[in-house]
Formats: sequence, C-alpha cells, structure tokens
Amino acid sequence: MSKHTAILDIGSSKVLCIICSPDEKGEIIVHGAGVCGYRGYRHGAFLDERKLKNTIIEAIEKAEDDARRHVKDIAVGVSAPFSRLVLRKGEARVESRKGLITQRDIDAMIDSSFDYGSVEGYALMHSTPVEFELEGIPCLDMPLGMPAEYVRGLVSHVYVSVSYKRLVADALSKLGLVAETYISVPMAEGLFMIPDQYSQTGALLIDVGYTHTDVINIRNSVLVGVKTLEVGGMHFTNDLAYGFDIPMPAAEGLKRRYVYSLDYKDSIESIRIPERGVFRAEYSAIQDIIEARTDELIELIAEAAEELGAPLDGSRLTYLTGGGIALMRGSCEYLERRLNTPVTVNMPWMPRLSSPNYASAFSVMNFVMSERDIDMPQGKSAAENRGFFNKLKGIFKE
Repeated sequence: MSKHTAILDIGSSKVLCIICSPDEKGEIIVHGAGVCGYRGYRHGAFLDERKLKNTIIEAIEKAEDDARRHVKDIAVGVSAPFSRLVLRKGEARVESRKGLITQRDIDAMIDSSFDYGSVEGYALMHSTPVEFELEGIPCLDMPLGMPAEYVRGLVSHVYVSVSYKRLVADALSKLGLVAETYISVPMAEGLFMIPDQYSQTGALLIDVGYTHTDVINIRNSVLVGVKTLEVGGMHFTNDLAYGFDIPMPAAEGLKRRYVYSLDYKDSIESIRIPERGVFRAEYSAIQDIIEARTDELIELIAEAAEELGAPLDGSRLTYLTGGGIALMRGSCEYLERRLNTPVTVNMPWMPRLSSPNYASAFSVMNFVMSERDIDMPQGKSAAENRGFFNKLKGIFKE
C-alpha cells in the first residue's frame, strides 16, 4: 500500500469515502472526505445498482477534490447484509520437535476449520481464532510457545458476497482502481466501538442504521455473532409521515427534534412544510408513534441477543451507534430502561464528521491503518493491534 489510503464505506443510505495517512509520529491524518446519498439497499439487495456505481465514483472524486490528491489504494467496508459469519472448530497436531506450539500450528488449526461447501458464493475476508483448547484445558490467549500435542480452537470466519465484490470492483474500475482489501464492518465496528476490557469479556454493539439494525456480539475481541434486523431509522420517519400525512423531510425533522420520555402531553410541535405552511401536531401523538416503533425494535434486539448467545440480563455492556436513533436525545436512556441493561452511546470524533453516522467508516479506517502499521500474524486478534486509532489526529490537512 502507498502512504495514503482511501476507505470506502457503503452504508444503507449514503456512500462515504475518507482519504487518510499516518504522519511521521504514527498519528492518522484525514486529508479529505466525500459523502453522497443514494437509494440504499433492502434485505441484502441494492435498489439501484447503476446509481450505486455512480455514487461510489462521485464519493471518491469528492474525497479526492477535498484532499487535493488522487486515490491509489482503497479499502472497502462490507456491511452485514453482504457478509456471512461462520464459527467452526479446528484441530492440528503440533509439529515442532520440542512440542511447542508455533505459528505454523495455529495456521494449520485455522485451515482445518474451513468448510468451503457452506459458503458458496462468498469469498473469505477474515479468519480469527476465538479461543483455544490445549489438552482439554480452555485457553483464551494466543498459545504460541506453549507445550501441547494438539492445538484445538474455535475460529471465526467472515466472508463477503462475491456479487458485492463484483459490483464494487466494476465501479472502482471506472476510476482505474482495484480494492486492496475488503473489511467486515460489524467486526471493525465491534473492535473500535467497544473498549478493550469489555470486548475481551464480551459485549454487544447495536448499530441502528437507516434501513436496518445490526446486533453485533464481540467476545475475546473477536466477532462471534451478528444479526441484521430489518428495522432502522427510516421506519421511524415513515411512521410519522404516514401517521400525520406529511412529506418525509418534514417527518425526519419531527423525529430529530423528538426527546424520549419528556412529559409534554399538552404541548404542540410545529414544523414548516414548503408549499403547505406550518404543520402542527400534538407532542403526545408524536410520542406514541416513535415509542411504539422503538419498543418494537427493542423487542427484536432482545430476541437477537438471545439468539446470539448474549442475553440482555444486565451482565454485559451494550453500546449504541449508527445514525438511526443514536442522535435522538434520550434514546440511550430509553433503551437502557427497556432492555434493563447498561447502554452507552459511542461516537467517533472528527471535525465535519463527528456523528454515529460515520462510525462504520472510522472503524474500517482503524482496522486498515492498524494492520498496515503492524504486520499482524494470521492467527492474532486484530484488537491486539488496534491502539493505533487512539493516535488519530482530529484535523483535516489543508
């Protein structure tokens, strides 16, 4: 890779490109960014592939103009609907004469865990051991140099849809670009948004996007589960638009101004609608619509957490991100009360891009830059090298 790297994040309502590089001190500098909206995707399929390709090109060109430099290397984030996670056990005999585990043994254990028949139509992105077993004894740390006859372990394999790669590659080819790597967004987000001490013991990340919500389970700093729910911030806006018979932009305005759990029963909320004048609605009616949809989402989140083996029983921390509801005031506290578990909003900070909307792009940037900064062996957890993002400079170079 060259010194400057572009990150391409294809979200459910926008495409974001960030151009960044490390400086001589190892700090990350963001030189420019380009953001473009598009129709998005539903149920793992893009609504308009031609428009998406044009949007990818436009976002990259905007970032290049902003950074005043051309992109040479580009890494692409892959959202959950276009990826697949497979957990499988592997086993390998320790081959060294001294009977001590080497990296070759770890790699052999990982290779033995592949099941190529179950992932037809997908290409491998990441393979990371979750935990090990030596002579029947569980081991969470990398067992390099430890004595054993066999090394066994559970491995997390994350794959990307081949059709997704083909579509993105076609768009990039119009600019003479080839993707250097594809990165799982749920994995990168989990490692970036959840602090080290909690990603080790186990934590959940809830990413509420525009069209869908991802429930991400991280354990021992490895992605061990992800569930996509077909409810996102757009559904809140749709409910308001339908309930009050108003345009989507006006409904979005009502949603963004809403504050959870405020008791304004007799108050009136007003918003100006072009060509219609001022629209007024009772705050209690807005509250009924938003909280009904929120309660539905909370129920789905709780069911997903149970399915992922991480029930929301108050024993693990839960983090909230994404632009769907994380920006709505009081959302974190509302979820915390209804889920009966600690919930924290996590938001990356960067001038012009300080919002949960950009958490996925910054997470992928963290992953790519940390791997480039440190030559990480195949079996090593990415979380062990992710401190590089803590060096991020919150500036844009002129």
